[in-house]
Amino acid sequence: MAFPLAYNDNGLHCIPLPRAIDEIASAGFDAVELSLAHGRLDPFDFTESHAANIRQRLAEAGITACALATGDARLLGVEPFEPSLIHPEAEGRKRRLDLLVRSMAMARAIGIPVVSFASGRLRPHVEPAMALRWLQDGIRTLLEYAGDDIALSLEPEPGFLIETNAQVGSLRENPGLHTLTLCQDLGHCRVVEDDYLAASDQWLAITRHIQIEDIKGRRHHHEIPGDGDIDFTSFFSLLAGGSYKGYVSVELYNQTDRYREALRRSHDVLRIAQTKTS
Repeated sequence: MAFPLAYNDNGLHCIPLPRAIDEIASAGFDAVELSLAHGRLDPFDFTESHAANIRQRLAEAGITACALATGDARLLGVEPFEPSLIHPEAEGRKRRLDLLVRSMAMARAIGIPVVSFASGRLRPHVEPAMALRWLQDGIRTLLEYAGDDIALSLEPEPGFLIETNAQVGSLRENPGLHTLTLCQDLGHCRVVEDDYLAASDQWLAITRHIQIEDIKGRRHHHEIPGDGDIDFTSFFSLLAGGSYKGYVSVELYNQTDRYREALRRSHDVLRIAQTKTS
């Protein structure tokens, strides 16, 4: 079974978005995962005209936008990923909530079905239980805004409050959070889990979107598929045996200086791995 492949445009932030969409399509990918960025896909400067232009460019390129990633490190300030949904100040949490609400509005305008986000890092002197309560409150608000047409998908991130698939599963057990989904970053799973394939398989039923990259020796550095230790053939085999119906999206934000090589090699390695599972 062949799963459709996407590429996150944060790996092409060195070129304009319309050209990035064309490059991704030309490399053979089925979709693009769009990523927020100031001056490019900016939640604070986005209009229906921007949405219409993106929709048109996608149609001309013959691909779709499968997800919107909201994890750019400096969208709200110079401190990476801050303020987050677990920021100790209420005003900070409100700013992140506003950003994510704006992101869902953008997704609706473009026609994107999935919006992914992360929890943020636990700050010094903040009790984990309190941070978890803030996170739950924020997600409840976001799920109400998401409605039935946007899948809100939480991405576990190494070093963040939520860094494992099981933590996302646990969150869903709280009142009002059962529609939260998992954005599985396979590389992150490789970093934090002793058995990344088993952890991926265990939580596949709640997985709405998958990001993928290679990892060497469990170090959190995004490598081009084929340059690390991840067993992509086994991963696609477990997808084929499970319930996953979405896209597999390559995320190589740190490979912009050789984006064409990254595009080509990623597509080739992942298609070959899928072929071996059929």
